[in-house]
Amino acid sequence: MSPLTVYIVDDEEAVRRQIADEVHLHLPGCAVRTFSSGEAFLDGANLQAHGVLVLDQKMTPGMSGSEVFDRLQKVQSPLCVVFLSANGTIPLVVEKMQMGAVSWLDKWGTVQERVDTLTKAQSLAREKLVRWSDLQSGRLRWERLTLREKQVLAQAAVGKSSKEIAAHLSQRHFAFPIGYRVVENHRARAFAKLDVTSAPEALLFLNDHDLLSLAQDSLNQSPGLAKDE
Repeated sequence: MSPLTVYIVDDEEAVRRQIADEVHLHLPGCAVRTFSSGEAFLDGANLQAHGVLVLDQKMTPGMSGSEVFDRLQKVQSPLCVVFLSANGTIPLVVEKMQMGAVSWLDKWGTVQERVDTLTKAQSLAREKLVRWSDLQSGRLRWERLTLREKQVLAQAAVGKSSKEIAAHLSQRHFAFPIGYRVVENHRARAFAKLDVTSAPEALLFLNDHDLLSLAQDSLNQSPGLAKDE
């Protein structure tokens, strides 16, 4: 798994250098990138990367940490955000934590406080990366299924028999009727491609990989005249 990156965004060079040194020393295996403004970060960083963002709330001139965070929310960035806060900005940071920020750091706190907070943020970022990788793996396996295999699996996963599935699909797509023996073949191939052996396992796979809605959506698609349908 690729190393996580810790992004540090602060308008004070001394603060950026200090936190970067602490990350290198106490969070081995993490890459570090620093930015002097929110604009530079938004322009130069991969906002869809998994990692930790240490974000100063009050930066002058330019965007505030709060504005940068709002931009990240709009693009659904997976970055784990830790706000840096000085006196007078704590209420704003608390508000952002309620909206999804991981934590906040007192800008004048101790080294140990920063290390503890960043270590927790790093662990959360790794958990999110593992979860994302698992979802991507499941999606790739799902996309290997033909449309008919998806439709059959969607019904089989909720306990429908092959005859019930054949009747349902034939009624739903009357121009393309399907027999129950063909359904059984699709079911067997779908199970093999997803590496499941039963309907409960298939349902668990769909649920664990956030594929239930896609499975249901497949039932609304016309199978067309594909050779394997």
